[in-house]
Amino acid sequence: MWRPILIFIGVTLIVSMLFGFKLGNLTTSASEPETSYINSVSSGSELLKHPVYFIHKLPVYVLFKLNVHSLVAYRAVSAFFAGIAVVSCFFILREWYTNRIALLGTGLFLCSAWILHTGRLATPEASYLLLMPLVWAVVWLYFTTFRKTALFVLSLLCTVSTYIPGFAWLLLFIIIWQHKRIWEEIKYVPWWFIGFCILVIVGGLIPLIWAGVNTPNVFLLASGLPDHLPSIRSVFDNLIHIPENLFLRGPNDPVRWLGRLPLLDVFSTAMFVLGIYSVRYGLKQQKIRILTGSSVFFVVLIATGGALSITVLMPAIYILIAGGIAFLLQQWFAVFPRNPLAHTLATSLISISVLLVCFYHLNHYFVAWPKTPATKSSFRHSLVK
Repeated sequence: MWRPILIFIGVTLIVSMLFGFKLGNLTTSASEPETSYINSVSSGSELLKHPVYFIHKLPVYVLFKLNVHSLVAYRAVSAFFAGIAVVSCFFILREWYTNRIALLGTGLFLCSAWILHTGRLATPEASYLLLMPLVWAVVWLYFTTFRKTALFVLSLLCTVSTYIPGFAWLLLFIIIWQHKRIWEEIKYVPWWFIGFCILVIVGGLIPLIWAGVNTPNVFLLASGLPDHLPSIRSVFDNLIHIPENLFLRGPNDPVRWLGRLPLLDVFSTAMFVLGIYSVRYGLKQQKIRILTGSSVFFVVLIATGGALSITVLMPAIYILIAGGIAFLLQQWFAVFPRNPLAHTLATSLISISVLLVCFYHLNHYFVAWPKTPATKSSFRHSLVK
């Protein structure tokens, strides 16, 4: 057991250092979205009245009530969510591919400028990254012998995920789709434990149900749908914005991005295309169906113009990027099956490319972004009004 424990500790330390580096002083002060969000959860009654993003709002509310005025503490909540997503990404890729692909894919995901922006701001957008540990919990349930622990963790994640816009539909879809497999898994645990998990889920949903009954708009927000029927033109525009932001130019938002650079670099884009191409060879595999189904589902919700952002697609995108790297190396090794020099050359070139991409994104976020005039003018607000 010492090897996976050491791997977990090593990955956790690297993630903690990167997300904790200059967490409070990379920018001179807080941004307007951060201050607005923190003050919006300063009241317990407001928190219960609008419990969407409850899993992220609760620690922010506790910090506020403890009179914590440190920007680091509030941003650390999002950093914790992003850190869990990165660690989960490593173990997902390690289970689906190899240790090499897991390290390379996790490195790209960890150093992604968009993930750093999302995971180091005191806003609830980091909640969307919980999709990664949710997928990991499902994967873990399929191969672990600790079924009780896996079911309990999955129950907790499913409960908190219903508070994140759009996730309830995804959970409902997976339950209906995989009901036979779920039934096969729960047959191996005692009934009293199943009842306990159901009690945990029902108890955790009480705040959302209570708020939805008193304020119907809460259910609409939790579903990820807009409060009015979108036009065909707006749906088309929202669909176009997804590939535009990923490959051509990013959002014009100095709080979360640098200029209009695309979210993905050239190397990641090429590996993403290869990852999509490799999907056609494994359409019958469970992991491919999970990725494809969740991605299509969230794209539809984003197109409607609801509360979801493109961040919810990033876990699936980087898993596909890792799949593209795996496919490229697989094809190369198939051409040179017994040539150690060719194997070393291919691995070295891919590793160097990943390191260069990580260096680019780290400079993007830690060097260029905080020094731009637009960023400096956007971070001039006091933490608590």
